[in-house]
Amino acid sequence: MNLSSTKKTIIASFVAAACMASSAVANAAPTTATVKQPNVLLVVMDDLGTGQLDFALDSLDKKTLAQRPVPVRYQGDFDKMVDAAKRAMPTVAELAANGVKMTNAFVAHPVCGPSRAGIFTGRYPTSFGTYSNDDALQGVPLDIKLLPALFQENGYNTANIGKWHNSKISSKNAVADNNKTRDYHDNQIPVTPKEYSPEQRGFNYSYSFYASGAALWDSPAIYQNGKNIPAPGYLTHNLTNEALQFIEQSGDKPFFINLAFSVPHIPLEEASPAKYMERFKTGNVEADKYFAAINAADEGLGQIVDLLKKKGELDNTLIFFLSDNGAVHESPMPMNGMDRGYKGQMYNGGVRVPFVAYWPKHIPAGGTNDTLISALDILPTALSAAGIEIPADMNVDGKNILPVLEGKTKQSPHQYIYWAGPGAKHYSEENDAFWHGYWKWITYESNDIPQNPNLEKLSKGSWAIRDQDWALYFYDDGTNKVKLFNDKLDPSESKDLAQQYPQKVKQMKQAFYEWIKDKPKPVAWGQDRYHVLTESAKS
Repeated sequence: MNLSSTKKTIIASFVAAACMASSAVANAAPTTATVKQPNVLLVVMDDLGTGQLDFALDSLDKKTLAQRPVPVRYQGDFDKMVDAAKRAMPTVAELAANGVKMTNAFVAHPVCGPSRAGIFTGRYPTSFGTYSNDDALQGVPLDIKLLPALFQENGYNTANIGKWHNSKISSKNAVADNNKTRDYHDNQIPVTPKEYSPEQRGFNYSYSFYASGAALWDSPAIYQNGKNIPAPGYLTHNLTNEALQFIEQSGDKPFFINLAFSVPHIPLEEASPAKYMERFKTGNVEADKYFAAINAADEGLGQIVDLLKKKGELDNTLIFFLSDNGAVHESPMPMNGMDRGYKGQMYNGGVRVPFVAYWPKHIPAGGTNDTLISALDILPTALSAAGIEIPADMNVDGKNILPVLEGKTKQSPHQYIYWAGPGAKHYSEENDAFWHGYWKWITYESNDIPQNPNLEKLSKGSWAIRDQDWALYFYDDGTNKVKLFNDKLDPSESKDLAQQYPQKVKQMKQAFYEWIKDKPKPVAWGQDRYHVLTESAKS
């Protein structure tokens, strides 16, 4: 068949174009249709401080810490406490050694409910009126899509195992009188309307407790797919076993698990199983209980890692490990390491948390990174790893930090991060008298029920704003003054520099005002006090 030269040229052009297109497809980035999506395991501890595991122990200044008060319940030899902390979570230490340890990572709020709401929405909880745990009792609004729902819609098998502090609590049923103790964990069964339960918010499977803490043994507060069930035995073992079973049952389907351990949330009145207690000999059995409880959780995480390795899935699993906020003062040293403050406060000790990310072949091993990041970033980062787009109407505040975790940049995606709500002294050293009385009462050493003058719902307003190196604070103490700290040079936030750097104060104060001015009012907390958050930031 003879073709004219013109026709030959046209055909040759089509062939060349087709070959180029084929080559381009072959060299293009893999799509989610051709590449196996990673499993995502999110491990969230409850009130674990940066100093209570091998995370920030190399930065401790023993002389400075010796000047800080220690609650009566947890007093003891400082070196023995540090040794216990170093050995408490070896699995997490190994994940950090083979992944990246983020030393400047913050949560969205210094107490549990709003902090976890930030993780699962990727939004500042203030954006939907959650400024406190009292607000969190109303649940994350139903019109906001949560992280598990996006995974579920994209073919993932999803599970919530453990604490789920994002439901509306309609009541707290009481257990039978003959089973009651003085510990509310043993007595209360929080109840949520069906539409707020985990299995209605994107989880295929739920083995959960809905609010605050849970009893360490024989918890009455566990719900399995919405049904309150008996949970005999040691809760940490139960949570670990549920996670192991869920992974096995997921087969080849990618999974997302929120594994939210109940420890070390106080009061830890009951001891963990003997094998954990025997590992710690601090000289104070109360401290031994504390470290044993987190050691049991760490062992459970180790069992999960071993199972993933056995299944050939470990290299394809992105693991995040963090705490929902800083440690309470009613806990053993080193608490929050060198950081000032505790849970409930917006100082570093309340909002800076241990944060480890692990994903073999993506995150280089052995990294320590002080880039400013937020737990808000978990949602966009996990979804990016899975190739899942975030709907624009979700209004996510978090940023994809995969480039940071992978060591490709040390530039924070955040110019600033922000906090607003009650400045709660409930968990601080200023409330030691209450906690000491509570310990005596709950253990039946006293019949006097202590009165708490520092309940979160009674607390005055507070706010904070941070950039990579600086932090500006406000607390409604009547002075209407802010405090400025250089966190890079002074991580203990011991020297107020507001008078020396008025321009920095003005700049950060204005940035906070622009952020807070259009936020909705709290749904529960401080209806007579929250306005100070805006008024105090006006120039």
